[in-house]
Amino acid sequence: MHWFVKTKKKSAILLAGLLLTSMLPAVIGTNPAYAAGTDIGCLAISGTGNVPVTSVERNQLVTINYSLDPNGTHTVTQTRDAVDIAFVADISGSMDYHMNKSDSKTPIRIDILKSASTTLTNKFKTVNMGDRLGLIKFSTSATKVLDLSTNYTNVQTEINKLTAGGSTNIDDGLAKAKTMLTASGTKPVKQIILLTDGKATVWTDEADGNKQKTGDVSAANAARADADVLAGLGIKVYTIALATPGSDEIDLDLLQYIANKTGGTAYQASSASQLSSIFDNIATTIEAPAQLKNVTLRQPIPAGFVLAPGENASNVTYDTTTHEVVVNVGNIDFPFVQDKIDLAVKLIPDTAAGDYPLQDAKVTYQDACSTNRQFNINFGTQLSVSIRVVDKYGNVYIGNSAGEVQRLRNSDKQKQWTIKNKSMAVSDIRFVDPDLHSVVRIDYKDGTTDQWDLKPSAPASYELVDGNGKPINENGWHMGPGTLRSVSGSGTQLPASTVYANDDFKDGYIAGYENSVDNGTWKAQTAAGVAIPDGNGVNFKTRAFTNAISGSASIPIAGAVATGNVSLDSTGPMISWSSSIINPTDDGIIYITATDNLSPVTSVKVWFDNKSLSISSSSSKMQRNGNTYAFRLSDVTGFDTIEKRQGWHQIQLEATSIGGTTTTAQAPEYFVINPGPSATLKGVNYTAGDIADKPVSVVVEDLKLPVADRAFGSHQEKGYTLKGMYYVIKQTPTTPDAGEWKQLAAKRLTVTTKTNTTSGTYYVFLKLVDSSNIEMVQQPLVIQFDTEQNNN
Repeated sequence: MHWFVKTKKKSAILLAGLLLTSMLPAVIGTNPAYAAGTDIGCLAISGTGNVPVTSVERNQLVTINYSLDPNGTHTVTQTRDAVDIAFVADISGSMDYHMNKSDSKTPIRIDILKSASTTLTNKFKTVNMGDRLGLIKFSTSATKVLDLSTNYTNVQTEINKLTAGGSTNIDDGLAKAKTMLTASGTKPVKQIILLTDGKATVWTDEADGNKQKTGDVSAANAARADADVLAGLGIKVYTIALATPGSDEIDLDLLQYIANKTGGTAYQASSASQLSSIFDNIATTIEAPAQLKNVTLRQPIPAGFVLAPGENASNVTYDTTTHEVVVNVGNIDFPFVQDKIDLAVKLIPDTAAGDYPLQDAKVTYQDACSTNRQFNINFGTQLSVSIRVVDKYGNVYIGNSAGEVQRLRNSDKQKQWTIKNKSMAVSDIRFVDPDLHSVVRIDYKDGTTDQWDLKPSAPASYELVDGNGKPINENGWHMGPGTLRSVSGSGTQLPASTVYANDDFKDGYIAGYENSVDNGTWKAQTAAGVAIPDGNGVNFKTRAFTNAISGSASIPIAGAVATGNVSLDSTGPMISWSSSIINPTDDGIIYITATDNLSPVTSVKVWFDNKSLSISSSSSKMQRNGNTYAFRLSDVTGFDTIEKRQGWHQIQLEATSIGGTTTTAQAPEYFVINPGPSATLKGVNYTAGDIADKPVSVVVEDLKLPVADRAFGSHQEKGYTLKGMYYVIKQTPTTPDAGEWKQLAAKRLTVTTKTNTTSGTYYVFLKLVDSSNIEMVQQPLVIQFDTEQNNN
């Protein structure tokens, strides 16, 4: 839809039978061969171009603007066929409104039609080519007012008689116009001028007896169907919307469709002068048609530049043979509707950074006299391309033709650093790690590359201490638990050539450290450090993290990892003991079992009797077999005699692991060495070896109970008492059987010969039983008898 503005240089000189010549003005920006010349009435084009932004980034849109200026005069001497024109005028009720219906100072619409239409009728009268003009009015329905006629005065008179009222039936108006034109034969050119101030609201249903039906959508569709039919018949329709700009009273889309479909032009006017100009333009187009044909603009583009996908008009293409963008402007009808024809070519630089000269554009066309013409549009500029990449956090990386790469932070686009390792144009910037965008790869135009890791380097130092707070500086087992603390030494891994613009990658680069123990969760380093638990070769890792890469403290990115391992043991060995003491005895074997789930046991120590005596694994007397240590009591210094060994004893244990941890048995334990009770049988007035001649009285002497009461501090152990004494007198030295023993109530007994015997040897046996049920058979007392020896 065009708002028609007529300028002086667009006017046509139309004289039947008369040839006029004049001079064309100089063409701006033309090829020197066509810069100036004699205007022979053939029309011409000039043009200019500009690039608003010449410094761009790769993949950033580059727009080249062009302005073509069709100009000149068209002087004709011609004889042509007459043209039949049906003027279809809207006389609906709204045509009786003021042009701006809310402003009573503006003229009435139908008066504007009547005033401006004189331009049309007078034009046909002046040309006098036998063109016929018919008049159709329409509101709720359409009516033929005047059939096709060369009496233009009569047509104007009928126009002046028109009055407004009713609805808007564009469908019936176009149908009546088609009937009028098709009835006039096939030879003349047939065209329609349709003027309306409103939307289609009524349509004529031919299938229902030509009834008028209402409905905006159906009415508009019916008018579109009329345009389709007219286009098939070769009848061109010029549409005029009589409305103020932006008005919602008119259906501009419908009028544009009708004009485009039939090959006409859509206009819009809001005053009598504008409408007069439109009528003059339509009449001129009908009376003296002319064209600038095959107008084509060709723009060479630098290597690596491509048409921006989805950004260019459909008439913009790329010629792969000539490496030019081709803009097919097509034909430009005269008289010229537009002062300027604005064109645009939109490119994307998909190339390395650099400066790329923009060559002249070439415009070719055929003028109204069928002569091929050409002119150039000179730019005299170059397109400077830099590589621009935005990471996932919004930070910007820019590489230029000098080989420099800059990083701009996302928040305020402040430059953080510049790196120039090579004097070679950057051809690409990309990220090796798609998840983090922390490793940047730089490709240069010569095929070489750089790769920069933005993450922190691994920590250079840390302090590891054992459970006693002592530094761990060597391998092996140590007292646990350990603590990892004072991690430091991480820094940027950017190359030495980096020029820093702020502290983001310098003093403010390291945001903190974090640690992981035994492949566990990473935790932030604190002043207290992180605890490392007991274990054999417990691994730990530490790393720095930075907020500079993402630009946000909520997205820290960790760097290279320093690793280590340590063996720690904070729990002492498990320790127990057993003995091989089978009473009655005067010695025993002690067994110590010491085990540790982590570090090996290195030493065992055993104390006796309130730690007054001891023996340790360092002694050669203590034998080790795996986790078991054994020694005899008699091997302990201080237990060298039976008297020192017998009785109750206290035992305490301690074991130490290689990690330095020690376990001492929580409470002392006790054991006894019991040789058993002992005594001596002695004959009263009898000496061993003598021969008694009368009964011998035998007494129990030197009764000994070796296990006495003993106190170990507050702990008391009771000694053993005599539970019973038993005796046997027999004439053989063999130990008595169990059934032979007789209880001895007192410590005395009398031994005599058997009845009816006077001599013999007798063995007196004594068995002592203590309160621990230890039975000890004493050495027998041997008594010899001969009761008759004194009788001889």
